[in-house]
Amino acid sequence: MDVDEASKALAEMRRRNEQTLRQGSPSRLPAWYTFGSAAALMLIWASGDVDGWPEVAMIVGGVGATLVLTRLLERITGVRLRARALRVGPIALLIAAMLIVSIVVGSVMRLYDVAASNTIGGLAASIVLILAVGPVQAAAARPRKRP
Repeated sequence: MDVDEASKALAEMRRRNEQTLRQGSPSRLPAWYTFGSAAALMLIWASGDVDGWPEVAMIVGGVGATLVLTRLLERITGVRLRARALRVGPIALLIAAMLIVSIVVGSVMRLYDVAASNTIGGLAASIVLILAVGPVQAAAARPRKRP
């Protein structure tokens, strides 16, 4: 293989990667996926308000629902985005924002002795997810600039 063939092959690989990123763009994320993911996440956070087997069942249910939703989205869109194809920064900022909102809201609720403080904190974090997931996914899926 000479240099021209290798260059063309690399250009084709980049083109296909960008096509995959466009096909799986957040503008095409269905509402059921966004709201389902937020509900599953809230279920996991709410597990902190109960003890024993219900706590474990809520965590397992939330994680299981997230996995099922992700797999269903992959099947419907036909796109499986690899972590190496996405930018990590926007996703890390979203996770940090969700954690901060959940901790602050949950702490304030505990300060006022609200019984379901973790659930309310999880609801606040889920609202952040619903509002921000589109722009964050768009930023994460934007193709990297090549030198």
